[in-house]
Amino acid sequence: MTNRSNPAPRFPDSVVFSGWYAPSRVEADVHDLEVEGRIPDGLEGAYYKASADPQYPPMLGDGIYLDGDGMVSMVRLVNGRAHLKTRYVRTPRFLAERAAQRGLFGHYRNPYFDDPSVAGIRRGTANTAIGWHAGKLFALKEDSPPMQIDPVTLDTLGYHDFGGRLPHDTFTAHPKTDPETGEMIAFSYNAEGVGSQTIWVHVVSPDGQHVKSEYFEAPYSSMVHDFLVSRHYIVFTIHPMINDIERTRRGEQFFNWMPERGAKIAVIPRAAGVGGLRWFDCPSAVMEAHTINAFDDNGVLYLDHDIQRSGWFSQFPWQDNPQVHEAPPFAERWRLDLNRADDRYDVRVLSDDPGEFPTVDPRYLMKDASHVFMGCINPKLGPMLAFGPFGPPFNAISRIDTRTGERTYYHPGPDAAVTEPTFIPKSVDAAEGDGWLVLLVERRAENRNDLVIVDTALMTPVATVKFPFRTRYGFHGKWLSAAELGW
Repeated sequence: MTNRSNPAPRFPDSVVFSGWYAPSRVEADVHDLEVEGRIPDGLEGAYYKASADPQYPPMLGDGIYLDGDGMVSMVRLVNGRAHLKTRYVRTPRFLAERAAQRGLFGHYRNPYFDDPSVAGIRRGTANTAIGWHAGKLFALKEDSPPMQIDPVTLDTLGYHDFGGRLPHDTFTAHPKTDPETGEMIAFSYNAEGVGSQTIWVHVVSPDGQHVKSEYFEAPYSSMVHDFLVSRHYIVFTIHPMINDIERTRRGEQFFNWMPERGAKIAVIPRAAGVGGLRWFDCPSAVMEAHTINAFDDNGVLYLDHDIQRSGWFSQFPWQDNPQVHEAPPFAERWRLDLNRADDRYDVRVLSDDPGEFPTVDPRYLMKDASHVFMGCINPKLGPMLAFGPFGPPFNAISRIDTRTGERTYYHPGPDAAVTEPTFIPKSVDAAEGDGWLVLLVERRAENRNDLVIVDTALMTPVATVKFPFRTRYGFHGKWLSAAELGW
């Protein structure tokens, strides 16, 4: 007799789960992808991309895009050819739902409404970013430890806790690697659980041995998605996208915009640690989306990051004032003179194009990098695409000269959107900003993706690797050379 108590999955007919943003759920191996143009000589290695791709509909009927299961895509470039592999990350959450053949977890990052059968199972989805340290590849999500995956097969190897020395169950999706020392600097927020104000700061040695962890208390439980590290300082922007445990217990959204709480900057000397922490008050409530780079010079600290004057309403609407719309992010430079006793700082807008998902030449992290590359919205370049679950898609990649303000663009053409660029220097001694950008381009009219390689000298494509299908919109990627991977 057939059991119909667990029907076949059907996803909600909402912007998060339909059209271009519908779940893909494709695990595939495609050899010898079609290539237009020519993959540059010597550009050999692999480009990895993390995305949120739910295998089952949300248990409670609808959900947000950020809560999809982790799917990793890898495009391997070798001898001028390209090969594609996609695999789900087999997290404990994924395996539990696969066994049950249905969704078992409730609201985003909220353990209070889960199916009782998954009590005690880690809820992480490993869907946000790709990390690499000490020869290990990780799929990262900030509510759980790093999930190690095999860089060749993409098989899931299990959570990694640095030999049992990671003190808590959360870990950033945006660790920073010091290009001079090889250390990885990372952090954990919501470290003590839902509503926790404790933020742990971690340092991991170049060989992957955990060196130290120490903590400080934030003024409230904030969404701390990213942070900045310069040669001598670690910096957090604590902004009022707040996780309130009582609201969470009532089943409200995990983060709420509470501008009356203000925003603060925490500056921690790398040498002294949290014992030398100094707080700066922001003059108004802001949200830091993603960071670009930081550097310091004789006690003057420069912070480059994407800043918006509202909360992230596309994912977490302002429940206390639903008529207010989300403000777009802009790249800004904040200059903090630590030699002064007051907490004033100067702000300079680096570009008047709304934009996000920035990158710089990785050799110039923690230095005065003069070129920033990021997704942007510029209607002068061509028609805009329809809004999605994150608002309007990016229609170009901009190259911003941080000293002159000059901008040049790569525009993918009509019916197309760009995703986060990754910068690769043309050689170890190439000038700063002289390299290749690797990024996925969404070919909406054809319902598929391209991987495009852009020469930064003129911001023009030199090779287009054509995917035969659509991968779901993803977040952060990473390029690893064949030498780094030992191939």
